[in-house]
Amino acid sequence: MLDEVELVIDLLKTTFDGRAWHGPSFMDTLKDVNAEEAGMRPVEQRHTIWEIVNHCAYWMDAFTGALKGKEMPRIVPGSDEDWPQMGATEEDWIGAKEDLRKSLEALVSALAGFDESHLGSTVPGRSYTYQKMLHGISDHNVYHAGQIAVFRKKR
Repeated sequence: MLDEVELVIDLLKTTFDGRAWHGPSFMDTLKDVNAEEAGMRPVEQRHTIWEIVNHCAYWMDAFTGALKGKEMPRIVPGSDEDWPQMGATEEDWIGAKEDLRKSLEALVSALAGFDESHLGSTVPGRSYTYQKMLHGISDHNVYHAGQIAVFRKKR
């Protein structure tokens, strides 16, 4: 039986780039997506695949910082900080996907060194626990992977 930290690491890895039970993993939804498709706005006032990738990388980085004792950023939902801007070239898109992967790897690495006895502690700058935060980031990634899958299916 996995302990809580091992379980969350497994969830993060599997839903990100593994054989997820719910459907395609996050990285599977990005297979064969080029910069042009990543930058298409599915519906006016909705986010592009590229913006979603940048958004997920941003929050995984913020959660990694929280695991290391940094205060979670206070940002306005929907702001440019919450939804970082996308690049313009195929190289920028490749870089965005690599940044996403690096964000997940850093989060998993930080979590592997996290003392499980602190899971019930409150995240600096927030009112929720590390345990809730870690399940939340996994859910967050799955939610956005689903958005990408639906967007791509409609095309």
